[in-house]
Amino acid sequence: MELGHPGLVQKLVARLEREGPLSFAAFMEAALYDPDFGYYMTAGPRIGREGDYYTSLDVHPIFAELVGRQVAQAAEAIAPSGEFTIVEMGAGKGLLAKHLLTAYRRDNPDFLARLRYLLVERSPVMVETQKQRLRELRDAGLSVAWVPDLDAIPADSITGVFLSNELVDAFPVHRVVKRPLGLREIFVGWDGSRFVEIEAPPCSSALEAYFARLGISLEAGQEAEVNLAALEWMRLVGARLRRGLVVTIDYGHAAVDLLAPARKTGTLLGYYRHTVSDSPYLRVGQQDLTAHVDFTSLALAGQDVGLEVTGFTNQLHFLIGLGIESAFAGLDPESPQVAAMRELLRPDGMGTTYKVLVQHKGMLAPQLDGLRSRPYFKDALMRLPSPHDPLHSGEQRVPREGQGEGHNAQNPHPNPLPDRERENISVVP
Repeated sequence: MELGHPGLVQKLVARLEREGPLSFAAFMEAALYDPDFGYYMTAGPRIGREGDYYTSLDVHPIFAELVGRQVAQAAEAIAPSGEFTIVEMGAGKGLLAKHLLTAYRRDNPDFLARLRYLLVERSPVMVETQKQRLRELRDAGLSVAWVPDLDAIPADSITGVFLSNELVDAFPVHRVVKRPLGLREIFVGWDGSRFVEIEAPPCSSALEAYFARLGISLEAGQEAEVNLAALEWMRLVGARLRRGLVVTIDYGHAAVDLLAPARKTGTLLGYYRHTVSDSPYLRVGQQDLTAHVDFTSLALAGQDVGLEVTGFTNQLHFLIGLGIESAFAGLDPESPQVAAMRELLRPDGMGTTYKVLVQHKGMLAPQLDGLRSRPYFKDALMRLPSPHDPLHSGEQRVPREGQGEGHNAQNPHPNPLPDRERENISVVP
């Protein structure tokens, strides 16, 4: 099986020979975001049934419409008049923006008239895709603009909502393993014919500080991912928000569950044509790489810049709270429309795999329909581990042997299990 995009492999090998072993985060950054050959930086289908994975946005437009409904409700508490900004980060194919703005145009023109929609996108290829998808709305006079990164947004300038859907899972992660003498980091080297893993002392004290802040210690032999980039991202987002919300939708867990001893090998996986791979060192630049999100650490990083937790729930309860059940009225129960909406809610799939973290700044916590179910999730998010406590909820439990149906080509990204435990999925070498 090929190592990956020839140009990217050549660049990585030259860098390894010049600099020595790289942190896995540096390797993953190149695999996904190298400006010439990175997975997200080159043309070709990536997201959707024609690509390597699909998201809730590919399943049914109702997802974007209900997210938009939540934003519009929040806007009444954030800024009932004057300019309101939605900042979408990592907008993919532009589906969230298109369906959300189309719904506002149809149902909420007064809100749309004061709305500014700003997309943060580092990939020129994705920017062109988004511009094509949103061309009709822009031609109709809607305020839609792009910036390449958060640095282009002034600090303390946004009154509104920062949105992301399946962004944080694709940030480059460090990989670590606990050994008898302490924490070791997994680096990437080159042995002359293939990429290899090398254990060494952590490259940064921030890796050990990450676990110390959580009050969690890995067990001997346990591997985990540490997403330092996500923490910095959350701090950048919070610093740019003057008043409003940050809504982060992704797959992951509270830290106490994500780092539970039963999860021995972490959550890093690759996706290629709807097939799961547990080797990040094949198809480099040609497959997606992803790791589950630690929502507790995101929340703690947000607190550093004034973001408070409004609530934490899963997609199932978020969409039910926003009234998705009414969308089923009058539809044939056997229709493709109903099947697609049910996919968004599956308790053994998207409904509980995906989580929703909402944070607020510059205001009291608003009452949000999407958070009216399962309010205890806020406590679960920030809870410290205890050897005597069970895990917090059925949808957050670590699956045991024999649970789950495994991964197949009809499943979304990620595998519709409470977690993508490697022993419970079909993988390719």
